[in-house]
Amino acid sequence: MAEAEYFFYGNNQEHNSSNQQEGNDRENNELGQDNISEPVEPAEGFPPSGNETGPKSEDPDSLQQKVNQLEQEKEELMNRLVRLQADFDNYRKRTRVEKEELEKQANFNLIQRLLPVIDNLERACQTSGENSEDIREGVQMVTRQFKEILEKEGVTPIECPGEPFDPNCHEAVMVEDSSEHPPNTVLDELQKGYKMKDKVLRASMVKVSSDESSGKKPESE
Repeated sequence: MAEAEYFFYGNNQEHNSSNQQEGNDRENNELGQDNISEPVEPAEGFPPSGNETGPKSEDPDSLQQKVNQLEQEKEELMNRLVRLQADFDNYRKRTRVEKEELEKQANFNLIQRLLPVIDNLERACQTSGENSEDIREGVQMVTRQFKEILEKEGVTPIECPGEPFDPNCHEAVMVEDSSEHPPNTVLDELQKGYKMKDKVLRASMVKVSSDESSGKKPESE
């Protein structure tokens, strides 16, 4: 009886040990499966693990080639800038010379057209007769000729008598009370003024009707 009991007890212990070993193996397998997960990315600021590497550094020869290329482009741009500056300076000089030549040619043509007027004035001065009427007619002819030349150049007299006072082209030198004209009206022209197209060559010196409210003459610009 004691041997049977001993055998049964030993069998039970072996069976329990086997069950315990199987439980441990199963638990280890479960823990192992739980530990298998997706690869964890390295934290920011830390180099990658394993075979992963950072950006490859460029070859020094390649970098030097790029530097040489940039230096060449810089030199080409500088040369182009120098050429453009030289071309602009030449253009500015050429334009100034052409402008001076145009002014000289314009003055030359104007003086050339005025020479006949001088000829007629000299003839009038050389008149030996005492007939004042002939001298007067000669001077009038020269005046008409002179005005025709000015008109061809765009020079025209400024309208004055009866016109409203305009400080842009009139210069008031006298003021007179007038009941026949409204205030600030040009009454008389003391010296003729002229325009060349839209530009005033010389303002007309005029006499103006007074302003009834102030009694003062208009101010010229």
